[in-house]
Formats: sequence, C-alpha cells, structure tokens
Amino acid sequence: MLRKIRLTFAMICFVLITLLFLDFTGTLHGWFGWLAKIQFLPAVLALNVGVILFLVILTLVCGRIYCSVICPLGVFQDILAWLGRQPKKRRKLPYSYSPALSWLRYGVLGVFIIALIAGIGSLAALLAPYSAYGRIANNLFQPIWQWGNNLLAYLAERADSYAFYETDVWLKSLPTFIIAAATLAVLVVLAGRNGRTYCNTICPVGTVLGFLSRYSLFPHHNRFGKVQPMQSLFTQLQGSLHQL
Repeated sequence: MLRKIRLTFAMICFVLITLLFLDFTGTLHGWFGWLAKIQFLPAVLALNVGVILFLVILTLVCGRIYCSVICPLGVFQDILAWLGRQPKKRRKLPYSYSPALSWLRYGVLGVFIIALIAGIGSLAALLAPYSAYGRIANNLFQPIWQWGNNLLAYLAERADSYAFYETDVWLKSLPTFIIAAATLAVLVVLAGRNGRTYCNTICPVGTVLGFLSRYSLFPHHNRFGKVQPMQSLFTQLQGSLHQL
C-alpha cells in the first residue's frame, strides 16, 4: 500500500513535469511551474537555498526519494526498467541489475563540476538529468503532442468548434534533436536491461544524492547487503514498526 502511494506521487510528478515540457500554450506553467523550481540542479543554479536544504534534508532522512519521485529522468528510467522486467515473451533483451561504476560516476561528477565552474553550460546541460529529460520531451515527445493537437483542431473545425487551434510543428535544432535521440536510446538500453544504471553511474545529481543517502536515517539493505536508497520514508517506517 505504501509503495503504491510512492509510485502514485512519482507518476503524478512525472506526468505534470512532462506536460510542462509539452505545453505550447504556457497555461500549465502558471499552475505547476513550481515543479521545475524544486529540481535539484535548477535550484543550485538559481541559488535557491530553501529548496537545496529541503532536498538535502529529505535525502538524509529517507534516501534518494528525489530520484525516484521528483526527478523526471529517474522516474522515466523506472518505467523503462519495469518494462525490462516483464516476462521474456514480452521483451527481447535480458534483464539484470548492474552495480554502479564508482570510477565512472565520480569522474563524470568531476567533469560536471569543472564545466559549471568554467562556465561551459552546454556540457553541464548535457549531463544534468532535468535538462536531459527536457531535451527528450521537447524534441521527441512534443512534436507528437502537437500533431495530435492539430488533428483534434482539424476535427473540431469540421464540427464547427474552435476548442483547439493548430500550431506549427518544427525541428528546433538538428544537433539538439540528435543528442535527445541518442540520450533516449542510451536510457532505453541501460534501463531496459540493468535498471537505473544511468542514474547511478552517469548522472551527477544521482551521484551526489547517492553519497548523501549513505548517511540517511532510514537506510534500506537489499539481499546483496548494499544500501538501496530508492525506498520512501513511509516504507522504512513500516519496516521499523514491524521490528518493534
């Protein structure tokens, strides 16, 4: 039950953030724009101390719940991993969890920090999880969303209704489109076969929060004896109550 609550909040955040990227009218930003402000890296770049402290304290209390509930790229990987765990007759690639490569994730984190200090925003945005998912949503998902809107506008016009209006669908940038497509392909392969490998190995935010989660008040140990930081505070509390 508690796991379902966590998954429900994760899907709500994921859908709303995705709609923020897809919305070409700007209507949703007035209602749910705050979801973009509570993302870890945007908060750091904006020097939003309140949000940063909240996310750090949240991680120290209940592990990397940020990655599994708030971050759209983390939730997207969970969806792909769930698809990868389906029965063999419904998938083509074998599925198994893979351990994080410490040398790679700390190396990527170092490159990310250097890029921020040096002002190389393009490299930092390439590695940032929120920016990575934003590129995928804007360049790959949004055209499909707009084509669907234009189809509804066409059908509505034929019914003498103007509830929808057509919008131009165009390629914003070919290099950005290629990067978004490549990122999506990497996520599909990694998450579909090995779970949240990208988040645990390449994502700089995941690396930082993963380090902080080692000191969380409610750590969870899986059957391999390693800390599993994806559990919510509610699940940890439930386990503690059962031990009393």
